[in-house]
Amino acid sequence: MKNFYIALAFYAIASLSPAYGVTTSESIALAKDIKIADVHMHLSGESTQALLEKMNKSGIAWGGGVGGIRPDGPVRVKAALGKRYIAALGQAEYQAVLMEKGEKGLHDMTDPRFVNLFESAEKLFSERTVRIFGEIHLNNVKSGVNSGFQIHTSFDTPSVQKMYEVANRHDAFVQIHSEGTQNFDEIKKVARDFPKATTIFSHCIPFTSPSDIRKLFKDHSNLICDLSAGGPVHRNMRIFTSSGPRLAWLELIEEFPDRFMLGTDPCCGLAPKYDELVLELRVSLLPHLKVETLKKIAFQNAIRLFGLED
Repeated sequence: MKNFYIALAFYAIASLSPAYGVTTSESIALAKDIKIADVHMHLSGESTQALLEKMNKSGIAWGGGVGGIRPDGPVRVKAALGKRYIAALGQAEYQAVLMEKGEKGLHDMTDPRFVNLFESAEKLFSERTVRIFGEIHLNNVKSGVNSGFQIHTSFDTPSVQKMYEVANRHDAFVQIHSEGTQNFDEIKKVARDFPKATTIFSHCIPFTSPSDIRKLFKDHSNLICDLSAGGPVHRNMRIFTSSGPRLAWLELIEEFPDRFMLGTDPCCGLAPKYDELVLELRVSLLPHLKVETLKKIAFQNAIRLFGLED
């Protein structure tokens, strides 16, 4: 994944506007201590106790939204952390099939990993123990990830369609990693075909502009974004720099304050920098937002969408 952040950084620096945003004493003070829901917090193999300590240290009241490399990880951590953990299914199985069989394996619904996944999902989604599939990579070729993990597939891929079918029945979520505008017609189709399923776009669709996202948001209310991997720690300043958010992104966030959530994406060697990932959100993004927007993006949107307990 290292090449992903390098490629995205070049794109961001070349194509986006200067940093912008006016802070106030109220927004600065609030951003410093406000509780945060991190909806792109991968499991990094640490113990549940270590994970809890990490969250407490950084003021993360709730975390998760994406999985890890072990299929049992999200449910195991959910059992330990309870309502503070936002469990997500499917990433481990989807990724394992992809890396073993390639894209064609994602069409094989008889693969035991998919059979077990969807049997478990029906039970866990019904109980509302889990409400998310993710992070599901559909298109990451442009970012130059390692060849074994590269994919450029369709929302019509059977395993992905099944995730949407389950999510739609349970008023739930699918967190998707897609890049650029090539899949936009497919995005619009799943938004129409599965109106009770909400798509969370990891990193707010890399290699797109705020105007691209605005068009999607205006047409479809069941599309939202996380703001992970958009700042300096990821060596990518697409959404914000150390000085503040890009003007075009700031305008989009304030126009659609109910459609964004925070994420850190501590993957690919960045787990030791978790404190830094949270700190840059508190210093370089949140203080530049209107106070009501700041609260929504920090945690209120996550509470509303996922039914978290405040």
